[in-house]
Amino acid sequence: MKFITHGEQSNRSLLLIHGMANTSDLFDPLLPYLKNYFVIVCELDGHSRSEMSEFVSVTDAAQKIEMYVKDNLDGRLYGLLGFSLGGTIATELISRGRIEVQRTVLDAAFVIKMGLMTYPFKYIFQGAIWCIKKNIPVPKTLVESIMGKGNSGIVDTLYKGVSLKSIGNAALSCYTYTIKEGIRDHHNPVVFWHGENEPYPVKSAKLLKHYLPQMKKRVYKGMGHGQMLHEHTKAYAKRLVDFLENQEI
Repeated sequence: MKFITHGEQSNRSLLLIHGMANTSDLFDPLLPYLKNYFVIVCELDGHSRSEMSEFVSVTDAAQKIEMYVKDNLDGRLYGLLGFSLGGTIATELISRGRIEVQRTVLDAAFVIKMGLMTYPFKYIFQGAIWCIKKNIPVPKTLVESIMGKGNSGIVDTLYKGVSLKSIGNAALSCYTYTIKEGIRDHHNPVVFWHGENEPYPVKSAKLLKHYLPQMKKRVYKGMGHGQMLHEHTKAYAKRLVDFLENQEI
C-alpha cells in the first residue's frame, strides 16, 4: 500500500481512500482546494502504477492504514473520506476504533450484503476491467444500470492496470462486508453522500443510520456513482471543506 502526501504536516490531517479500480489520481483535482490540510492519499494494494501487489480485503487495507496513522500521525486523523470501496474501508476504520477520527465522509460506501448477487457482480466488474484492458468499450447500458443514469463517464476514471484478482478480492470483500458492532462507539460527526441515481448506496446509508444515529446524509440530485466527484470537483470540494470546518454537521 502506498501513501502519497501533500502539504504541510503541521496542518490538520485528511486521509482520502479511493474506490475499486481507481488510483490516487482520482483525487488529484481536489488537491488545489485542500491546501490548508495535510492530505494523505491512500493508494490501495493492487491499484498502484508503481507498486506490485494485490488487494486482499477490506480488513487488510484497514490494518495497513491504521499502522500508517499510528506510525506517522500519532494514531489520529482530523478528516477521513472514503469513496465507494474506500468508503467501506473507512467504515471499517471507525468501527475498529484503533485510530482516532474526528470527522468522516462516507461517499457511496458499500456496506450491504449482496447475497446471491455477490458472484454475478464480481464477474461483471472483472468483465468490465477486462474490456478496458483490451480497449473494448464497456456497454453504456450496463455501466448506467449499476453506476447511475447519465454516468457512463465514470469508466474514464477506472485504472486498466488493476489485476482481475484484485478486483475479485475487492468485490467479494465489499459485497459480503459486515458492519462491526464497535461502530456504535463512534460518536464523532459522520456524513454519508451519494448520488440520486445510485441504487445501492441508498440501502447502505439506511443500514448505517441504525448504527450511527448522528450520521447525516446528503443526496446529490441527478448524480450517479462518483459523478459529483469526477464531474463537479469544485462543488464537491466546497462541500468537503464545509464539513471539515464544522459548517455542515
